[in-house]
Amino acid sequence: MKYFNFERMKFPALTFLLSFAVLFYFFHTVLLSPNSYLFASGGDGIKNYYTYMFHAKHDSSFWEFTGMNYPYYENVIYTDGHPLFSYLIRSVGLQSYGVGILNFLLLLSFPICSVFLFLILRNYKVEKLWAIVAAIAITFLTPQIFRLTGHLSLSYVFAIPAMWWLLIKCNNSKSPGIWAVISFLYVFAFFFTHPYLGIILSFFCLAFWFLVYVSDRSQWKTAMGFVTVQLIVPFTLLRLLIFSFDDHFNRMDIPAGFYTYYAGWGSVLLPHDGPSSDVARAIGFRFNNWESWAYIGMTTIFFFLTIIIYSYIKRKSLAFKLIFKHELFLFFLAAVLILIFSFCWPFKFTWFRWITDSIGPLKQFRVLGRFTWVFYYVFTLTTIITFFHLYRKQGKHIALGVFFGIGMVYYFVESYSLNVKIANLISQSDNVFIEDKASADNLDIADYLVNNDYDAFIFLPFTHMSSENMMILGKEEANFDSFVLSYYSGLPMLNSVSSRLSQDESIKFNNFFGPEFVEKELVYDIDEHAKIAIVTNENYLNMNELRMMYSHEYTYQNESFSVCTFDRHSWNTTFYYDQVKKEEQEAKISLKDGWNSTADNWFYYDSWDEQKGESLKGKGAYANTKGNYPILADFSTDSLKNGKYMASFWYNHKVDRADIIGVVELGLDSDSSYWAATSSIAQSTHIVGHWMLSTLEFEITDKVQNVKIFLSGNDSGEPYIIDELLVRRIEDPSLFNRAKMGGTNYTIYNNYWLREDSFSE
Repeated sequence: MKYFNFERMKFPALTFLLSFAVLFYFFHTVLLSPNSYLFASGGDGIKNYYTYMFHAKHDSSFWEFTGMNYPYYENVIYTDGHPLFSYLIRSVGLQSYGVGILNFLLLLSFPICSVFLFLILRNYKVEKLWAIVAAIAITFLTPQIFRLTGHLSLSYVFAIPAMWWLLIKCNNSKSPGIWAVISFLYVFAFFFTHPYLGIILSFFCLAFWFLVYVSDRSQWKTAMGFVTVQLIVPFTLLRLLIFSFDDHFNRMDIPAGFYTYYAGWGSVLLPHDGPSSDVARAIGFRFNNWESWAYIGMTTIFFFLTIIIYSYIKRKSLAFKLIFKHELFLFFLAAVLILIFSFCWPFKFTWFRWITDSIGPLKQFRVLGRFTWVFYYVFTLTTIITFFHLYRKQGKHIALGVFFGIGMVYYFVESYSLNVKIANLISQSDNVFIEDKASADNLDIADYLVNNDYDAFIFLPFTHMSSENMMILGKEEANFDSFVLSYYSGLPMLNSVSSRLSQDESIKFNNFFGPEFVEKELVYDIDEHAKIAIVTNENYLNMNELRMMYSHEYTYQNESFSVCTFDRHSWNTTFYYDQVKKEEQEAKISLKDGWNSTADNWFYYDSWDEQKGESLKGKGAYANTKGNYPILADFSTDSLKNGKYMASFWYNHKVDRADIIGVVELGLDSDSSYWAATSSIAQSTHIVGHWMLSTLEFEITDKVQNVKIFLSGNDSGEPYIIDELLVRRIEDPSLFNRAKMGGTNYTIYNNYWLREDSFSE
């Protein structure tokens, strides 16, 4: 009972209560009615609430999420839906209060964080009053506060401070085995909350125990033992469990963002909110991507500079050898190592790319900027602890009180506007997972689907993301409506918003909305007896989605939504393919490069056969690295007829993800030009093997003098390959060619590759 006596607990309890009072001041609207609000009703926020709530209410398996990606569904780990927590509330029958429980716990993590920061400060002999104030001040400047507006499972503010406290216990306890088990369970629980947060905690452990070993080689067994239980075992166990229960193949090995969303000095030194931010903007500082923000506070910067100046002045009398071996200094160095990693240093430099290419697991990290969170907590507390002891050692209690007090006040000044802004944002949206708050029209459609025995639905505008390589991006309003409809009907949807979906499945979904003459292989994976609804909220539909609606009859409508019953034979018909084959038989005129047509008409074609490397057709293809985007085609329009033209080329998505765009630029004279067409390659709706077709439609008029075609976008330095560039006037007779790939014969129709055994099923 000595761990729970009043004397030991009263100051941590006081810290909790005072921190909760600050929390209540900012977030009282939500705290008084946590089940009434969604912290975010768009983007990742509504998706994360939906996956959490649907899994708790409708799924019977811990591992399988059945709300999206029908008929394949998805492994729950990839849905960012708090799988462990959703399982727990389902087990105790609290699904109706799921949103409120989650919201309350996310906010409660703030005072819990303050308690752990207080315990760390007290461990390093900071006086109780200062420890309480400093812990609360650091808590409410946390960079994780931004995650409340979307990435809910990353917003547990206590995660890193509690891990730090556990590391202190592991390093100093006479019973390290007990703390090793506790820390393993802690890290593993976060792997099942959000794997990325689990990895951040494990990396913190790895960095610290590595430095323990470096400072004292006799500690290698201890260090290795803790690295094993805090990194190797939880990560390996998670991977084994996913491998055992995940039946989705060919996921992206390397997520996007390793070379994009990394941090810089501005991430930790530049104020993004508060009075200091106005000064920074007025000076003209450039802010890093918000994903990497971990601003340490002007107070921390002042304290740190004071420490540096003092250390220089007293350099002859300071025992630097003892300082360098101190546990707190090891934590400081661990945070610096992790900060360097968050800068993507040295990996971002071209001559070091071989490291990440050789060590595959490194590229599993998509947003390195989040690793700055470790630095935020460790650096701020280390600076406060050192500053406190520096002045106390000098006996300058008045100066300590003045500077420390002013510093703590300024922490709150800088965090005030940030907390007010976030509190306002997270109290704007009603909890639509309560029937009284949901749209009556949406509930009406949900009842209609259930009462008429539908098995699943397609929602238009359609979204299916992401394998991070190919995707279809619909509209935010449609995503919101589809999530609400799925939750209340309990039906799965073909739509999906997840991470790292199977590429094999994603290809079928992209091709599902391809041209009418292309076979839709997804249809064959859907039970032939399944009754599928097409639901639309009448938002903007693209041409393929309009074609889907026009090819079906409405069965039900209300003021906001329309419903059709999907007809697989109407949507996946051989009629248009047969027309193409018939037209090919009539294309008797031989043109250049093996193309045939019914007339001798102009077209531009480049297969880059003079180059070496993997190609779609012929001997070669065009290869380069992202960031190097020379002109692929440049021709005059002097001899061309006016009209609409189509440019198309093929991109190899196996070499690297299709995260760039195709561009057609039309020149009007020597000084003026404009981008007449752009195409997101990742949203291709015609994918064959490892190749995806990008199409760009533009118009030539009397004012257009020349045409340029090139790529643009990502400058990651990763390789890309394109092949088979074709430009033709749409009104002209079609072009035909033949090719063979992987033992399959193809008819090439205006650069679309059609299997000659299409519709053989």
